Amino acid sequence: MPDDMEPISQKQVTLIPTERIRVLNPRIRNGRTFEAMVENIARIGLKRPITVAPRAGTDPQEYDLVCGQGRLEAFIELKQDRIPAIVIEADESDCLVMSLVENCARRQHNPIDLMREIGALRQRGYNDRQIGEKIGVSTEYVNMIAGLLEKG
Repeated sequence: MPDDMEPISQKQVTLIPTERIRVLNPRIRNGRTFEAMVENIARIGLKRPITVAPRAGTDPQEYDLVCGQGRLEAFIELKQDRIPAIVIEADESDCLVMSLVENCARRQHNPIDLMREIGALRQRGYNDRQIGEKIGVSTEYVNMIAGLLEKG
């Protein structure tokens, strides 16, 4: 987490219109897992708000999703037109990197998704050490995955 980001408990939660949120780094999820998430949110509510950043130059204000794609899609599935969100200041590039890191940091990540995320971070100019620090793996591991990606 960047030094300038406060813990969630210190952030203000705002209701954001779902149709004004753009998913920068979409991923496909397991249908059963998604249905379970929708049922859980319908039954007990949202446990954690999503995180968004205002998109520059939009009127009315639009947002880029940093993390919470599944929660956002569940709210849309439940025909909710607003979702609780923490709004942070970040440009589109930072939002994309934070989203990639969030996907990589997930406890049960799919190995193929992890490979794609490492490749995407490399394409954005991060070196293997920086990527390893961001996603919590060794530089050697990142280098090995990058080598596999380069060989197709």
